[in-house]
Amino acid sequence: MEIIKMRFLFLVLFFLGSYFHIVGQTNSTPYKNTQLIKIHSNNYDLVDSLLRFNVVPISCRGGVLQSELIVDSFTLNWLKKKNISFSIIHHNVEEMINSEMEHIKNLKSKRSSNWFSVYRELDEIEDKIDEIVAQSNIVTKTVIGQSYEGRDVAGVKIGVDNSIEDKPAIFINGCQHAREWITPMATTYLIHILSEQYNTSNEVNTFLNEVDVYIVPIVNPDGYVYTWEEDRWWRKNRQLNDGWEDCVGTDLNRNWDIDWNGGQSTSESPCSYVYVGTAPFSAPETQIVSDYISSIPNLVSHIDIHSYSALIVAPWGFVDEPTQDNDEIFCLGTQMQSAVSNTHNYPYVFGIGTVNDMLYLVSGGMLDWVYNTFGSLAYLYELRPYKPICTWFNFEEVDPFYPSDCYMEQLEAFNNEEEEILETCEEFYQGFLTMLKWAYLENCEVATGCSDPEAENYYCNTPEGNMGCLLGDLELVWDGEPDENGAIWPELLYTYDQLPLGFIDDGSCVYPISIEEFKEPNSLIKTFDILGRETNPKGLFFQLYDDGKMEKKYVH
Repeated sequence: MEIIKMRFLFLVLFFLGSYFHIVGQTNSTPYKNTQLIKIHSNNYDLVDSLLRFNVVPISCRGGVLQSELIVDSFTLNWLKKKNISFSIIHHNVEEMINSEMEHIKNLKSKRSSNWFSVYRELDEIEDKIDEIVAQSNIVTKTVIGQSYEGRDVAGVKIGVDNSIEDKPAIFINGCQHAREWITPMATTYLIHILSEQYNTSNEVNTFLNEVDVYIVPIVNPDGYVYTWEEDRWWRKNRQLNDGWEDCVGTDLNRNWDIDWNGGQSTSESPCSYVYVGTAPFSAPETQIVSDYISSIPNLVSHIDIHSYSALIVAPWGFVDEPTQDNDEIFCLGTQMQSAVSNTHNYPYVFGIGTVNDMLYLVSGGMLDWVYNTFGSLAYLYELRPYKPICTWFNFEEVDPFYPSDCYMEQLEAFNNEEEEILETCEEFYQGFLTMLKWAYLENCEVATGCSDPEAENYYCNTPEGNMGCLLGDLELVWDGEPDENGAIWPELLYTYDQLPLGFIDDGSCVYPISIEEFKEPNSLIKTFDILGRETNPKGLFFQLYDDGKMEKKYVH
């Protein structure tokens, strides 16, 4: 009887805990009565005015005018009075967040055997890392300092103590920006898979015997907790700013001692989402992590993980100019780009600075500080997604049927579908593995990438020097009637009016196979998708013939 009572009491407490967790979930509250919009204007004089309002930019590509914005009714009214064209992507941001949190709760209740099937809170991540450390003889964890609110910032080392002199080291970090939930999943996956592969893969075993890996899974634990409990789209740390009670936090990726406060996507206002802080390393988290990096012997490379955009960015990040190590940076960058893109056929783009105007420049960024301070080949990863959806909106109060730009899949651009979490982590791992191999070999003699004639994805028109493989522009194909929101959703979402460079060929490149080797003229050589991978005819695909001609086709 006592056992039955205890089980009953446990069930009551469990369901009460779940109930109060649901009731207590308040990270959507700041977005009550807000909407997600896209502004249609190239007037950059608007930017300063917009940032004075309660707007939250979402996209990492381009500036404020290129981003989706979360805005309140006051801002919407101001836009209407100024006759500034915009489209409403979603009418209720609060509802979107609540839906996401409910979905996460339901997934966790199913208790999947795959830990990486759903986003995890800070305590879950810490428990997972502790579990890996306890089961591995090559993984150790150290508390490297405390955040502003007193939470531990952990450093994880993966390597073998074999007394090798000048052993090269790689440093990886995630979650400088609190709302980018996929990044601590990627760092945790990296710890998990390396500890596992060390025992099952001869290649990884060889690399980790010769190269040490240091990881800070979550640079910004205070902000990360805050996104789960109070404000889903919080970006900065949680540091109080003197004299600004209502304006909390510093943007950690603007607080590094390189071109600090240089004016590239920065602000001196504590209320801004890109606030630079009072001085370089004025945020305790950047000071802690910079000290940790400085303690790593023979640091040769670094990856700072962010989301979203499907980009790999190399220094310099605050100016569109190559470094003195550009050849090596370009070589490794395009190698990683190829590895990441070919893992699950999800195209990433590589470049420096603005990456051909797909990203904004950044002053005071970690990427540039690591490269400038240690000479280490440093990269910033913007993990997927970048899934453009092109549509028209019909809002009489704005411009009837004003054609919008292609935008991300609303706020889900940060919230990769749960089935994509593992794929995103696997892609990143393949990119990291390429860097690990490079550190082991200590050179980049055999380049892979769009501009290397020896590479499988070579395309003869790819720009060389400071740029990797570029995707072509979008050509819209419209069909159907407007839906209830006034949007026309094309059956074929997008095609390319020029080739996605580095992934497919338009027949202008010379291949080692001669046309004379084929007996019949106009023979089909291969069928492939936009990544250049051979595929069955389905969806958008391309067919290359022996006379150099290529046909672009689409099959439902």
